[in-house]
Amino acid sequence: MTLAAFWDWIDQRDIDKHVVSIAILFGTVSISRWAMTFAAAHANDPNCSLVIAAVTAPYMILQGAAIKFYFEARSTPQ
Repeated sequence: MTLAAFWDWIDQRDIDKHVVSIAILFGTVSISRWAMTFAAAHANDPNCSLVIAAVTAPYMILQGAAIKFYFEARSTPQ
């Protein structure tokens, strides 16, 4: 099986879209876990929420774009 044929097999089954979505979901869980740990360790710091927002906001933009792509790809007739 050539590499092109293998990629066509993956692409026809949308495996690439599922893998990317699952990877982003695990990233979301990891960042959320970090944010809760950071908040517990710095509960009295007035800048705690700013640090969490600065770390999580860019990832949430990535997550929103990935979810939009995923659902658009699923709803597009092939």
